Amino acid sequence: MNTTKRGDEMLSLHTEIHSIVDDLSLRLGNLGDGWLESSQTSPKYFEFTPIELHAITERLRLPEPTAPDVNMVADIGNTIDFLHRVRALKIRGQKGYVGTSNIVWNSLDMSLHFCKGLKALWIADSDVCRINGIKSIRETLRRMVIHYSMKKIKDLLLDEEDLENGLLIEEMDPWKCLEEVDLSFNEIKSFDESMRLLPEVRILNVCYNSITDIGTNLAFLSSLTELDLSNNSITKIEAWNEKLGNVKKLILSENAIEDLSGLGKLYSLEYLDVKGNNIQTLDAVHGIGKLPCLEIVLLRDNPVRKIVEYRTKVLELFGERCSEVKLDGRRPEHRELDTVRVRMALRKAKEEKEERERKRKERIEERIRYISGEDISPNVTGSF
Repeated sequence: MNTTKRGDEMLSLHTEIHSIVDDLSLRLGNLGDGWLESSQTSPKYFEFTPIELHAITERLRLPEPTAPDVNMVADIGNTIDFLHRVRALKIRGQKGYVGTSNIVWNSLDMSLHFCKGLKALWIADSDVCRINGIKSIRETLRRMVIHYSMKKIKDLLLDEEDLENGLLIEEMDPWKCLEEVDLSFNEIKSFDESMRLLPEVRILNVCYNSITDIGTNLAFLSSLTELDLSNNSITKIEAWNEKLGNVKKLILSENAIEDLSGLGKLYSLEYLDVKGNNIQTLDAVHGIGKLPCLEIVLLRDNPVRKIVEYRTKVLELFGERCSEVKLDGRRPEHRELDTVRVRMALRKAKEEKEERERKRKERIEERIRYISGEDISPNVTGSF
């Protein structure tokens, strides 16, 4: 790179820092209080760009007065006060370069250090690796939305200072107020150890990522009740009851799942969406039939639906609870319930007949062993 050109760009950016911060401070000095007041009754996000947050941080490092004029109308204190008080903040970046320079939009560091009371954070088209000051929001944040900005979850959840001090995950402070996390539309491949810092999260959305296996770290989300894993690359489900705990709503649509047996002990599950997978047989569905709380099942766009009388055969898996199950958005019709009950009665009669036959054969075998002298103390009663 031409060093002279690079120097000119940095000088230009230095000049822009003053312009950006002065404009923000003037605007927030005039409108900030009114916006904050209206957001109390009608919650909304205040939007910053990465370059604006970067400019604020850089401006505070300069040994200069807080305002460019004696009237203090563009005092940077207006911006800092606003960041202290704002409750919902959105950071929207963009791809490409800043103006005509070679400075990449999402290559600029930014800080959340002054956001002392933040309840909701929304980041889009940015790079979470460039964000610091996370510790300032860890004790207050309730809702987090990250789109097109993340490859590893720990890049945002772990505080840089904690890492520099060599703290173990078990020694780090948790995100104790965070209840809803939306990490959809990113490039996440796994749930890393940073998930252990989210004990209060109830709703987790990680759709449209590159996850192949959920691993074991979700087990630490003891409050998790809703999980959206749709549009990922999951092929197998193995013993998820050991990995998910008390999940009530599970969305797995548009993956490549072939068998649901691994969900067979998720006894809290009430809602299951597995549309658009590769489930081909009734045996692959059989495991969920014993779940006592499951009421909504979505199996559309799976090969299993091509089976003759698919609906009644799936409903039959739920036994006496079949009337409580809403399959593919429809409650069972009376005709379907009648068919299921007839099949259940026939199956029960067949099982009872097979059990009687099994016991009869056992008595015959015991009698034969007794006669042949293999068993001198037979427990033989009744007739053949």
